[in-house]
Amino acid sequence: MWSTVVSHLTSYIGWGLIFIYYLVALVYLFVTEKRKERRILFVYMPLIVLIIFLLPVTAMAMERFADDEVYYRLLWILPISITLAAAVTEPIIKLKGKAKAFALAGALALIILGGRLIYTDTRFSIAENEYHVPQEVADICDALVIQGREVQVAFPKEMLVYVRQYTPLIVMPYGWDDLNYAGEEGSFQRIREILEKPTIDAKDMGEAADDFSCHYIVLDEEKPIAGEPSDYGLEEYMHIDGYVIYKNVDRDFTDPYA
Repeated sequence: MWSTVVSHLTSYIGWGLIFIYYLVALVYLFVTEKRKERRILFVYMPLIVLIIFLLPVTAMAMERFADDEVYYRLLWILPISITLAAAVTEPIIKLKGKAKAFALAGALALIILGGRLIYTDTRFSIAENEYHVPQEVADICDALVIQGREVQVAFPKEMLVYVRQYTPLIVMPYGWDDLNYAGEEGSFQRIREILEKPTIDAKDMGEAADDFSCHYIVLDEEKPIAGEPSDYGLEEYMHIDGYVIYKNVDRDFTDPYA
């Protein structure tokens, strides 16, 4: 169980320098901060959270009654950013002249050295538009949105989190949690299996579109399909940014409740 605690802590602190800064700031404020409300916010509350997190019994309870994500997120409660800001700014304010400027520059340099460029992580990329979603998601949503009503669309897994950010007028027959955590008997397991197969069966895809009330299904253009979707009520509607959109001809697009 202790290995679980260490694993989550290691995952949270990364290569650790910022967390070391935080611990130093925590000790500094413990010694110097006299205001009660700030001691509660910057010292007592974080220490209680850390102690609770580090107790193996907490990991055992989380494993039994919750999940790893809930346990990991206990660390999100730590006010690391504002604690560092409080520990750095107060002594710098007391300095005079050039000493203040040099101290501020030094503090900023240490913080920069403690992090890393976020785009070195493959999960992050430079924003392509003002909405901070991949441009193909914006283009596809714009093409499918019908003002005044919701449209149900089955998207590839890589688009799920972005569709939710971009528009409330497009809903999906599943969410991120359904695709990641649904059990073998989960209600969304069938459509997930159909759309994520190396080769999609056209008949299964057509039946899933009806069963899960999908107006459209979006697939990568390179995704192989066995059979003709048009034979099972799916009309090839348009191609956008490397994706093909199939329209369910059995759905009523004029009825806002259909």
